[in-house]
Amino acid sequence: MNMLLCMTSRNLKIFLKDKANIFFSLLCPLIVLALYVLFLGKTQADGILAALSEAGVSGAEDAVQAFCDSWMLAGAFSSACITVPLCACGVMVQDRRRGITGDLLASPVPGWLAPAAYCLSVMAAGLVLCTGVLLLSFGWLAVSGSWCLSFADVLAAFGIMLLSVVASTALLVFVVGFVRSEGAFTGINVILGTVVGFLIGAYMPLTMFPAGVQYFAAFFPGTHSAGMFRTVIMGGALDELAALASPAFAEALAEEFSLTLNFFGSEVSPAAMAVVVAGSAVLFFALLLLVRTLAARRGAK
Repeated sequence: MNMLLCMTSRNLKIFLKDKANIFFSLLCPLIVLALYVLFLGKTQADGILAALSEAGVSGAEDAVQAFCDSWMLAGAFSSACITVPLCACGVMVQDRRRGITGDLLASPVPGWLAPAAYCLSVMAAGLVLCTGVLLLSFGWLAVSGSWCLSFADVLAAFGIMLLSVVASTALLVFVVGFVRSEGAFTGINVILGTVVGFLIGAYMPLTMFPAGVQYFAAFFPGTHSAGMFRTVIMGGALDELAALASPAFAEALAEEFSLTLNFFGSEVSPAAMAVVVAGSAVLFFALLLLVRTLAARRGAK
C-alpha cells in the first residue's frame, strides 16, 4: 500500500509541476467562460427577456442573469471533469516513451501496481483541479448576485463532480493505455479538447444541433454529467423564473437549454443520467482490468 501511495504521489507531482499542462487542461472551461462573457451571455439573456416581455412579465432581469450564469458554469464544470483527467493521463505516455513502464515491469513489483497508481493519480488530479473550479464558480455566483443554490444543491454538485471524475478517469485511462507516442496523445488531447465542448453542450445548448448529433452526444458519458450539473446548478434560477412567469415557460426553457437529454425521442431523467455515468465507470474499469490481465498473461508466456 505504501508503494502504491508513493507511485501515485509521484505521478501527481509530475502533472502538477507542469504549469503549461495545467493551463491546457483548463483551456476548455476558460473558452466557455470567454465565449459567455464576450457574447453568448448577453445573447441568451436578451432572448429570454424578450420572450418574458411578450408574455407580459417584467422585473425578471436578476433571475434571467442567474439562469444564464448557472448554465455557463455548469458547462465549465462538466468540461473540466473531462479535460483535466485527460491531460493528467499524459504522465502514462511520458513514462512509456522514456522506458519507465518497461523498468516497472522488469522490477519486483506487482503488475497491477503501476496501472492502479496511474488511475489514482489521474483521479486525484481531476478532483483537486475540478474542486478548485467548482469553488471559484460558486464564488462567481455569490459575488455576481446570481446565487440560487441551497446547501443540498452544493453537496449534490460535489457528488456529481466526484462521479464524473471517476467515470472520466476510467474511460480516459483505458483509451490512453493504447497510445504509444506523445504525438498521438497530443492529437487526441487537441481533438477531444475541441469536440468535448460541443458534445456536452457547453458552448451552446444541444437542442440547437440536429437530432442525429443529439443522439450521438447522448452516448458520451460527459453529456450526462453535464445534464446532472445543469439540473442541480440551474434548478434554483429555473424555479424563480417559474414563479415569475409560469411553470410551462420554465419547462420549455429547461428543454431548450438541455437540462434533459433527447435519446431517440425519449427524455433522459437525472436519475438515468447518474446510472449511465456510474455504469460507464464500472464498464471501463472492468475493460481496463481485463486488458491488463491479458497483457500480464502474454508477458508471462
